[in-house]
Amino acid sequence: MAQLQLTRASLEARDVASDRASVAQRMEAYRHLMPSASPAIIIKENAGKTASAEPSLPEIDAQELTVEFLRTAITEHGALIVRNMFSKVETDTLTEAIDRVLDACASPREVRIKLASTYFNPPDNLVSIMPNKVEELAHLRMFNSSAGAAMCVEAPSVAEALLELYEAHGLKKLIGEYLEEAPCLSVKKWVLRRNSPTRDEAGWHQDGAFMGTDINSLNMWIPLTECGGESGAPGMDVVPQRL
Repeated sequence: MAQLQLTRASLEARDVASDRASVAQRMEAYRHLMPSASPAIIIKENAGKTASAEPSLPEIDAQELTVEFLRTAITEHGALIVRNMFSKVETDTLTEAIDRVLDACASPREVRIKLASTYFNPPDNLVSIMPNKVEELAHLRMFNSSAGAAMCVEAPSVAEALLELYEAHGLKKLIGEYLEEAPCLSVKKWVLRRNSPTRDEAGWHQDGAFMGTDINSLNMWIPLTECGGESGAPGMDVVPQRL
């Protein structure tokens, strides 16, 4: 059971300058880190194609989640649903935080700079890690905005709070065991999202395959409100087997 309890009060009590410096340092630590020349691929190319798996997506309660169950589910079905990972207080806090981050990102630039806070205070080196620098960052922000999203690192205090939450719930350890190495997050792909039926097609989706077949990755979506089915909110359609 996680000891950390994320609330709006605890989030807004964070040291914004310290969190901003921490996120910047995390990015610098990986700036020149090169991948292994011959990585050990966890899921082999033909894995799951001959497995006698039931045509449904496996589900498990967070209390029962193990790396063995995760690996089997990914190998045979390509996905796993984990129930009851976070408390209602945590999901409510994150839902409100996402609203505030996206509202801040949508504000005029001069307003964002003046109102640097828990919900918007991107590190100075964010633009420097982009291959095409200012142009790419501007394009990425525009793309995210059109999809109702923002990079989590735009709000370092939210990012650092989330990393602590992941660790408190055992996700950092679990994913490290799954990948068989220390896990890291993609700055561009780690986003806060507020989905709407009127948004473009970059809604719920799987990332990872576009990076190639010689890399290990895990795609994680955390729905904070009811979605899919009869809820009226966009969900994710899943083919319950590896393709």
